[in-house]
Amino acid sequence: MRPRTKLQKEVADLSAKLGEISDSPKEWAKEHLFAHTAHKCKDELWCSECGKIWINTDNSELSIILLGDKTECPYCHHKLDVKVSRKCQNEEEIYMDILQVVGNFQVIRHILCCKYSCKSGFREHLTSNPYYSFFETVQEWITVNGKRTIIARPMNMGGNGWLYGRPLSIKNEYGSGYYSYGDVYSIHGWLYRKIEVLPELKKRGIGRNFPDVNPSRLIRSLLTGNNDAELCLKTKQMAMLKHMAKEGYYQLRYKPSFNICNRNHYIIKDASMWNDYIDLLLYFKKDVRNAKYICPKNLKVEHDLLMNKKRSIEAKLRRDRERMAAIRLEKERRESIIQFYKRMEKFFGLEITDGSITIRPLESITQFYQEGKAMHHCVYTNGYYKRNDCLILSARIGEKRIETIELSLKTLEVVQSRGACNQNTEYHERIIGLVKKNIGLIRNKLSA
Repeated sequence: MRPRTKLQKEVADLSAKLGEISDSPKEWAKEHLFAHTAHKCKDELWCSECGKIWINTDNSELSIILLGDKTECPYCHHKLDVKVSRKCQNEEEIYMDILQVVGNFQVIRHILCCKYSCKSGFREHLTSNPYYSFFETVQEWITVNGKRTIIARPMNMGGNGWLYGRPLSIKNEYGSGYYSYGDVYSIHGWLYRKIEVLPELKKRGIGRNFPDVNPSRLIRSLLTGNNDAELCLKTKQMAMLKHMAKEGYYQLRYKPSFNICNRNHYIIKDASMWNDYIDLLLYFKKDVRNAKYICPKNLKVEHDLLMNKKRSIEAKLRRDRERMAAIRLEKERRESIIQFYKRMEKFFGLEITDGSITIRPLESITQFYQEGKAMHHCVYTNGYYKRNDCLILSARIGEKRIETIELSLKTLEVVQSRGACNQNTEYHERIIGLVKKNIGLIRNKLSA
């Protein structure tokens, strides 16, 4: 989009005068960012730096000695990592970040560095082997108060690729309209060794060695007055700084304890574990402002000791809860048995038969369990014995169970009659008819 505000116009003018990326960062990227590999297939190797092929045999004129997983190309003499691969070509894409100061702006230039290499003779049309390309995708222009202006190439609609043929232009910080990409312009690439930073950043602890975190987020956080990030930088607590960066915000969880660590010259090497350790100290109600506790000589040992202790305590609490739950369930079970007998004893001894089929009520919870297990249905699992408004009957021929019947005590109608696995049997209609025929007998038992 076109620059509209005074700030955007100033940034656009300065960006136009910035010029292309110089050769120095490109050469540095070629040497330090990309893998230098000898692709090995059987006895044949080819170099990712020149594409030349050689054979690893003692009889060869170009014989080499492999030292572990390292070797040297006999043509270009690059030191190479040996990788067993049948690849004839290789492509790599890596971002490089360049920090520059332009006027009163901190500029972060994000360069997509691409390398294509192939075995000699695989691609004849190549102008060079390997072939490198460098595309400047994003420029972040940050003022001394942390306000950011984005200049970038357009993206395709899905936000997963740059349109390299289109020029850099002013962009909304987080996309626009329907396609809001999040903070897609804040790219964390490899930082070019020559760093230029604003004097304000130097005051806040940024030195020659920039920490391995997202530069855009750290710079903006510092310039907007984040004291926690500045504190970590000035006290050399890089592990904590990196941990905060991974969490997505530069804020110390236990700042008073952290300050005590600094006063005692205690460097936190594992920030995540240290935070968890402080959580454990709080759990055991220890003094988290006492250097004796928060500056352990062996963090892992002390952390694991408290963690195992907590685990034992919680296991005991869990066993206590389970025991109390078991007691409660047993009490409920006994109460269910009592209620069942009070409710159903009037039907005990009831028998309906036509000479071959005999229908009797289930007279105990044990019988409910046996019925459900034998018939493979849910008469026990779903607690039909707890229901006040139904009578459960079992239809049998001799000792063989045929179907289980649910009779509503409100309407005196058969709600359902289920055979094994909830299937109807050949006796289904006969059983229902037999129950209906003897409803009067059940009604008399109900009113007794």
